[in-house]
Amino acid sequence: MLISFEGIDGSGKSTQASKLRDFLLSEGLKAELLREPGGTQVGERIRHLLFEEEMHPITELLLFEAARSELVRRKIKPLLSEGKVVILDRFVDSTLAYQGYGRGLELSLVRELNGIATDGLVPHLTFLIDTDVRTALSRKQDKNRFEDLNFILKVREGFLKIAEQERERIFLINGNLPPSAVFKEIKKIVQEKLWDLKKH
Repeated sequence: MLISFEGIDGSGKSTQASKLRDFLLSEGLKAELLREPGGTQVGERIRHLLFEEEMHPITELLLFEAARSELVRRKIKPLLSEGKVVILDRFVDSTLAYQGYGRGLELSLVRELNGIATDGLVPHLTFLIDTDVRTALSRKQDKNRFEDLNFILKVREGFLKIAEQERERIFLINGNLPPSAVFKEIKKIVQEKLWDLKKH
C-alpha cells in the first residue's frame, strides 16, 4: 500500500507521516517512510539544490521530477513488491500544487511529467493536512525559498482544488487541530483502508 502525506510546509504532515509509520510498525506491519525530494543519493543532492538555489520554474519542475523518478524506481517499487506499506512525505500532488498552481506552470505539463516520473504509480491513499497559512509559517524554524506568503496562499488553494477533484483518494484533514486529534482521524481511515485491501 502506498500512502502519501501532502500539505504546505508547517502543516504538520511530516509529524503525522512519522506517527503513522511508528503505528504500523507497532501493529506488526512492514512500513517504510520516505521523503520527497530525497530518499536516494541522487534525490538528496537534488534536494539541496532545490532548497538553496534560485532557478527558473521549469528547471525546478524537472529537478523535482528527476528526484522522483529515482525514488520510484530505486526505492518505492521494490519496497511495494516486498509487501511493505510505503509512506511518502510529499509526492505528485505537491508538484501540482507548488509548481502548477504556485508557479503558474501549465497543469497538463505537470501532470504529464508526474506520470513519466512515477511510471504511472498513484498512491492508494493521500492525506492532505490543511493548515492556515500564517499558522503553518509560524511553526517553521528552518526557512527556505518556497515560503513567500503570496506563493504559499496559491499553493494551499491549489491543494484544496486537487483534493476536490480526487475525493476517492485524498482525505482532507484539519491540521489546525492538536496533533493527537489529527492522528486519531488518520489512523481510523488507514485501518479501514487496510481492512478493505485484506478483503480483496
